[in-house]
Amino acid sequence: MLWRLLRSAIAPSRTAAHEVQRALGLTRAGRQVEAEQLLRAAVRQYPDDAAAATNLAVVLLDQDRAQEAVPLLQRALEIAPRFAPALFNYAHILRFSGRLAEAISHYEAATVEDPSFAPAYEALMQALLDACDWDGAERLGDELRRRAEHDAPETWMPFVSPLTAIFLGLDAERCKATAAFHAPKPAPRNRPSLLRPRRAEDNRRLRVAYLSRDFRDHATSQLLGGALGLHDRTRFEVHAYSFGVDDGSSYRQGIIGSVDSFTDIAHMSDDEAATLIADARIDVLLDLAGHTTGNRLGILARRCAPVQAHYLGYPGTLGASYVDYFIGDPIASPPELDVQFTERVIRVPDCYQLNDCAAAFAIAPARRAEHDLPDEAFVFCNFASASRIDRRTFGLWMRILHAAPGSLLWLLHPSAATIENMSREATRRGVDPKRLVFGDFREKNAHLARLACADLALDTLEWCNGHTTTSDVLWAGVPTLTSPGQTFATRVAASLVLNAGLPELVVDSDDAYCTRAIELAHDRAGTAALRHRLRAARGSAPLFDTTGLVRGLEDAYEAMYAARIRPPAGL
Repeated sequence: MLWRLLRSAIAPSRTAAHEVQRALGLTRAGRQVEAEQLLRAAVRQYPDDAAAATNLAVVLLDQDRAQEAVPLLQRALEIAPRFAPALFNYAHILRFSGRLAEAISHYEAATVEDPSFAPAYEALMQALLDACDWDGAERLGDELRRRAEHDAPETWMPFVSPLTAIFLGLDAERCKATAAFHAPKPAPRNRPSLLRPRRAEDNRRLRVAYLSRDFRDHATSQLLGGALGLHDRTRFEVHAYSFGVDDGSSYRQGIIGSVDSFTDIAHMSDDEAATLIADARIDVLLDLAGHTTGNRLGILARRCAPVQAHYLGYPGTLGASYVDYFIGDPIASPPELDVQFTERVIRVPDCYQLNDCAAAFAIAPARRAEHDLPDEAFVFCNFASASRIDRRTFGLWMRILHAAPGSLLWLLHPSAATIENMSREATRRGVDPKRLVFGDFREKNAHLARLACADLALDTLEWCNGHTTTSDVLWAGVPTLTSPGQTFATRVAASLVLNAGLPELVVDSDDAYCTRAIELAHDRAGTAALRHRLRAARGSAPLFDTTGLVRGLEDAYEAMYAARIRPPAGL
């Protein structure tokens, strides 16, 4: 899962008002190319207009063209140094260039210059979490919770994304309402006659389509890449609709080769894309984005398939009346969590998460010396993004390190600001910061190879578990310790670990989490036995049976479609 990267809808200035207003309408309709052309003309005509330059930069950012956006935002800030939208969007570029402290400063400046500019608060929260600035995040979180408690929904919801609502620990009703607020409103159906389900006696294959921005080198494709080709072609036609960039990666090429049709709809408006999907007579449409960066929920809002469901890409409800189902499993989304969803929850029998890292079997394990890890150390690891590392979990990790002399904690290399904050917190808790080891970003196979250097993975607990990161370490043969929470986002790792055959590593409290980790650090033979069991289970446990997971999903697709034809008593 990714943080939602918010863009700003910039109010037009007086000089370029007409052009900017038209461009905003085009971007909302998904017509980015036309919006770009219009705004380029506006920038030429009004070279001293900060709003025109900023809006063009936003359109380029939405197309993953940050390098072209930088000079436009710098120019906007030269023209109007206190212009909140330019500060906000330039902060995005700083953040994703690794200049996190500068990004936080620009986000904060945007909130000061325009306290009503809601996207800046949301992005500031995410940047503070990236930096593990828990004091700053808690102060801002307290302010957002206060607004949610006392202000009218239409006043506070613009300041809180659906994912941040989960992080803030808002109750189920507020989380659902926030998701609904940020979801596009239902739009008129295009050619509604095409949406009638086929007759039950029609024996043609069920047409299933996956809709995603991330058919590229991305966690979504890393999970799905080896699985889509396993669909039973006697029962299903499999289609993919892509609205993201073509990165030319092997992941994208693998998905293109594993489906019956692959269609790039990045250049289409929501209306055009919805009509295309409806014309293809898709039976079940799977959205893989949810409330994440650059989503195209506007396509689903036009009801282009009889059954529309959300799967894999976002760990919570979408709050949209036009999304019929959320696909989960008995561990990650037990029946008592149904109240947290506006969709009907359908559960596959084992693990909801398709994943396929079979290539890990053929990868030669890395040596510790290659990663500055002492051979004699007990190595704990967590390779989640820093934004998922909360103060509570980090405190538990320090408690574990303190009680396990000679152990290290291996993390993914964050920004300099994040390392500084983590080191300060470790020192405050009596742990030498040198026991925190940071590994740089590696491509997938190299990452899987280095994971073999770890002894035990420690999951994040407070608001979001490891999802793809957890399946990676399990496929690499590294046991993972977790403790499930009370939301889908905090129960995914438990589903993965249980379906990998390691029930003793799913514990029910913080104390049990620390106790188990410390025991294993002092019991090398016991840890080795867990690793041996896990590696043996790669031939039998449900998590590693990708074909079996695909069959479970296929049964869910057929059940969802059958319910559309003849609603059953229950699923």
